[in-house]
Amino acid sequence: MMAFDQINSIVFDFDGTLATCPYDFKHMRQSILETAEEFGLAREALLGFGLLEAVAEGARLLTGSERAEAFRTLAMERLGAIEFEAAAKTRLLPGIVDALAGMHARGYRLGVVTRNSTAAVRLILGEVILPVEVILCREDVARPKPHTDHVHQVLRHLATRPEHALMVGDHPTDIQMGKDAGMATVAVLTGQTGEADLRAAAPDLLLPSVLALAELLPEKQN
Repeated sequence: MMAFDQINSIVFDFDGTLATCPYDFKHMRQSILETAEEFGLAREALLGFGLLEAVAEGARLLTGSERAEAFRTLAMERLGAIEFEAAAKTRLLPGIVDALAGMHARGYRLGVVTRNSTAAVRLILGEVILPVEVILCREDVARPKPHTDHVHQVLRHLATRPEHALMVGDHPTDIQMGKDAGMATVAVLTGQTGEADLRAAAPDLLLPSVLALAELLPEKQN
């Protein structure tokens, strides 16, 4: 069992970790590749990149012309439209608000890091205020996750060091980012990633959900 005695802060991924994850990532990728073709780029040039990274790479390949920014704008508009449509169907996972409130009451500082847009996260939350100190969306950082800059910025908000923090996520990239940032890692099975793939990412702990983590955390000693 993982030791929590040195942990004072917890950083959560959002979609698939705190909320449902109804996103059609294949459709989102297809929209980017189709936009690239409209600007004369070969699909193959953007394969192997994440969604946001594919947009950045397409703009880089078009650098030197006004078409670079036009591509970036159109690709992100189309990506955002698909994302926003899915966000309207996304819901916080049952019991999440109470689980986070319980962690906070036990003395843990909490933050959220997400590649989702601010508009989508606001739509998902509605009137709900998560009991966390900071939520950083993709627009809030120069280099969104899985780049460690994203999670390090959250840790600065929480005034803690990586070795005293957990990274909790539902995807192998969340686990790898946490490891690269020097954090302990917890994988949860509430997203689109199967247990085998999460085990292969070698998290420090694999749990059914954030609720299961809340049950394990001891109260912090002052």
